[in-house]
Amino acid sequence: MMCKHGTLVLKFGFIVVILLQLASLTESYLVCYECTVHPPSSHSNQTARLCSKFDASAHFQVECPYSTFCMRRSFKLDLKDGKTVNAVERGCASQKYQYQSFYDGKWHAEEAVEDKVYRPGCYPAEQLGLKTPTTEYCYCPTNLCNSAKSTQEYGTGFHHTDTMAVIIVFNAVKYIRSLR
Repeated sequence: MMCKHGTLVLKFGFIVVILLQLASLTESYLVCYECTVHPPSSHSNQTARLCSKFDASAHFQVECPYSTFCMRRSFKLDLKDGKTVNAVERGCASQKYQYQSFYDGKWHAEEAVEDKVYRPGCYPAEQLGLKTPTTEYCYCPTNLCNSAKSTQEYGTGFHHTDTMAVIIVFNAVKYIRSLR
């Protein structure tokens, strides 16, 4: 015969397991801020998200299904009148890898995400093998982490969902132990 507390613990444990499994089943993509220096072509079907108007609002948020990093690129633009303008672009880091696979007697287009391409932090373009000395690329792996105005604002972040999962499990274990 099982005691009342034992039944309650089993029910609570079952609910926690179901909730954690449901959370892992939902597909969620990294969300980054996206903005560009130039407006999209009038013939394209893209939303205008100009960095000159960037305000960290939901209008600038995009899901990144083919990226595990957000990107922020800071650079200088030399204008025709001899002036220089500091500019910033934000978006999903380019990690989509396309290739062809041969199976069932045919070639098929495949897509994958290269998740080991970037490391968190900011890097001058020449360190990345690019010949643009006034450009800096910053990469970060958490939702909306590319809103920083300066490189000092990029820190080691963590996912809020991971933190919530740890809190839920900790409290579940604490509750179960209190029933003993």
